[in-house]
Amino acid sequence: MRTVDHRGHKRTYPLDGIRVLDLSTQVPGPYCSMLLADLGAEVIRIENIHNGDQTRLLPYLFNALNRNKKSIALNLKTKEAGEIFCKMSKEADVILEGFRPGVCKKLGIDYDTIKAINHRIIFCSISGYGQDGPYRDLPGHDINYLGYAGILSLEGDLNHYSNIQPLPLADLAGSMFAAVSILAALMNRSKTGTGQSIDVSMTDAAFSLAGASLIAGLQGQKGSELLNIPHYGIFKTKDGKHLTLGIVHEDHFWKNLCSVMDMGEMADLDLWSRIVRKEEIAAALRHAFITRDLHEWIALLHRADVPCGPVYNIEESYSDPQMTYRQSVFELNHPPEGKVKFRAFPARFSESLTRKDLPPPAPGMHTSEILRRLGYTEMEIAGMIEGKIVG
Repeated sequence: MRTVDHRGHKRTYPLDGIRVLDLSTQVPGPYCSMLLADLGAEVIRIENIHNGDQTRLLPYLFNALNRNKKSIALNLKTKEAGEIFCKMSKEADVILEGFRPGVCKKLGIDYDTIKAINHRIIFCSISGYGQDGPYRDLPGHDINYLGYAGILSLEGDLNHYSNIQPLPLADLAGSMFAAVSILAALMNRSKTGTGQSIDVSMTDAAFSLAGASLIAGLQGQKGSELLNIPHYGIFKTKDGKHLTLGIVHEDHFWKNLCSVMDMGEMADLDLWSRIVRKEEIAAALRHAFITRDLHEWIALLHRADVPCGPVYNIEESYSDPQMTYRQSVFELNHPPEGKVKFRAFPARFSESLTRKDLPPPAPGMHTSEILRRLGYTEMEIAGMIEGKIVG
């Protein structure tokens, strides 16, 4: 698809012409396919004819993961629906699935089967532990993968770790690595002419991220006593709001902070000295921050070049001036919910577009459209709907 921007330049979507069949549910697969859809790929969700995606029970979550997609409902346990999927696969570039290992083979839609139909297909599987190995058949969720990856050990007191975390880190890491891998496979296909299978383990993805942990780095250098840096955290302000302070090891940021907080006698302390005196410093910061309102502190600290910011709730984050300037939020009409806010694809391209036009689909919303494109007649479609092959 081409459009003309305000400068008169013709612009296209980076993945225009790429078709993705998405068999996944929950978070990992749908977030990955949404990124591809934002980049212009035609993403067709293959939903269970009986109950669709489980996240439809949580409309806010479903909407956040499924814009710019189409939906067809298939009963893949029937031979006829399997044949429909195989027909769709002939014209597809990517298949994304998040079943337990072996399920696609049982359904007759595994990589080897599809490859015989379309040798250019890129078949990406996202699972908890991967398609092989001693754990491949185990059930799991985000917290399990984080535990195996060593990330939960960085939380401190595990006896109090019982709440669901605000972000499913392993799930999203799997999403991102899947998206990067699919793009790499598409690039490789442009050179070789053939597709391939991709095996993404959410545990492996989380394990990879753990290497970038500052806490792990500190543990490796000095030991666990260094984990509580006194000037990196959340502090309450006079008006009952909260401020984030983001100084880690940088001495210049620490000196800037001391100049604002009237703590000049501590300005020359190096990181290790500050950690030794962490309780004293943390108490001084808490006492200081409670004396002014949040907006006052942010203005003062920004002028002094200190990393800080507010703790927004979700609604507040939508209206932040930086988000508004970057056009990071947009609205779409979503019957029956009315106008719904969405977070835009988080990168900007100088010569390409990202999509912001299709609200999340109702279950099977595009079934008839897709079947007609495959050559089925209206009578055949009606018969399949009546026979609960499609929905």
